[in-house]
Amino acid sequence: MEEHIFTYNDTPTELFSNSALQEGIHSPGLTERNLRFSAPGMTGIVQSCWFDGIRIGYAECNLQKDMHFEWQSDLELVTQYFNLRANTSNNSSVYGKDFALGNYQHNIFYSSESHGTIKSHDTCLITFMVQYRTDKFLELARESNDVLQHFGSLVRLGQPSTLSPHNLYIDGAMVQTIEQIRNCPYTGGIKQLYLFSKCLELLVLQADAHHKAQSQYSRFLKSGSDKESILYAREYLLNHMEQPPTLTDLARIAGINTFKLKNGFKEMFGNTVFGYLTDKRLEMAAAAIARNEKSISEIALDMGYSSVQHFSKAYKKKFGRTPRDGRPKF
Repeated sequence: MEEHIFTYNDTPTELFSNSALQEGIHSPGLTERNLRFSAPGMTGIVQSCWFDGIRIGYAECNLQKDMHFEWQSDLELVTQYFNLRANTSNNSSVYGKDFALGNYQHNIFYSSESHGTIKSHDTCLITFMVQYRTDKFLELARESNDVLQHFGSLVRLGQPSTLSPHNLYIDGAMVQTIEQIRNCPYTGGIKQLYLFSKCLELLVLQADAHHKAQSQYSRFLKSGSDKESILYAREYLLNHMEQPPTLTDLARIAGINTFKLKNGFKEMFGNTVFGYLTDKRLEMAAAAIARNEKSISEIALDMGYSSVQHFSKAYKKKFGRTPRDGRPKF
């Protein structure tokens, strides 16, 4: 949806180019490119990697005020789009109606060419996307479920389409998969294989989310604002891992009551609030152990464990092996 941005707030500034995307999307090997930019009233980063008909993109923009972006693209792509932070509206005649993308929302879009205006109603925009050449997407969708097969049939006809008529909320599994893609622990050819597998996983999760949206009843999270509160609570928790708030404080910060925080968090992420935090600490510990830069006792202390024995027990319960087994072998 944002391959080629020509202007923002009527100031001619080309931030992304179709030519770069065109070149990368046809690259057979893994190509990576990171860009930092600064323009009047805006700074940000754009990170991209391409391989075998797929592009993965992450963008983070900090704005001094509400802004609008004019964009257009003549590339025929299928885009998995995740609005990780921002409230935006996308004015485009391509899909037959405007799309307002709120915090933590996602959808899949297809068009052969598109243009429009994205209006930002926030001072921070964070987006993540996976884009496919149409032939690559159709190859992946051919043996998938009914949801993706139906979407694929519209792509095959060249009909501008969205997977879901309404944007859906990002769930815990999607958040985790996006984090795994952005923090890939591998390099070279194995990195490309890993990223491809995670892109497929994300595609499956979006298709499943669309299917569930048609039939599943949410017991605790009744509204979009409830879901936003739970996702914000998770984000705040991870940003304050060293001194996490109490449940009562976290509920107040997220603007939700404690009962709904506890039960809604479990409903969305399949874990309790502090069980989720423990898992994230152990995942960080596993990465630190693999880097082999600190001793196991130092890592245990960094992760908030009072003893190596307590840390080792929790580590083995989660990973099925001891911290020492996680050390690289030379």
